Amino acid sequence: MTRKQRLSPRQHTDMGRSLAAIRDELAHRFTQLANAYPQAGAEALPARKLRIAARAVDDARSALDSTLFREHPDQAETATYYPYPEDREASAIAFHPRGSMRATVAATVPCPVCSGDSSYFRELDRYVHRDGSGNSRCWLVIGRGEPS
Repeated sequence: MTRKQRLSPRQHTDMGRSLAAIRDELAHRFTQLANAYPQAGAEALPARKLRIAARAVDDARSALDSTLFREHPDQAETATYYPYPEDREASAIAFHPRGSMRATVAATVPCPVCSGDSSYFRELDRYVHRDGSGNSRCWLVIGRGEPS
């Protein structure tokens, strides 16, 4: 019997970002329905189903996070399946061309700190790296007003 190929750390990162973007979209849609329809009765069913779907995604993320730490303890990070907001948005751009926040995808511009390809999103008030890499360090430099 052949053994199945396990996910690499990079594949776990891609999976984590995608699942976080999906979870964020489900939460957004749940809130939209919960604010538009009654919370009881037949009209509440779609919102309840979305809440159940979001919980299922949360359960999958938790199980995959445990698997990551078991299979790759030296490379595992909690942020893999629970990424920072800027990493979630970068994934959502790749996952959904219009972005999960329904923002217009901005033109590619150099990040003011690292000069990497990025886009500025007014809704986030942030530059998001186009390659999906984390940009927490860049945010800190910009937030502190340090020269690049």
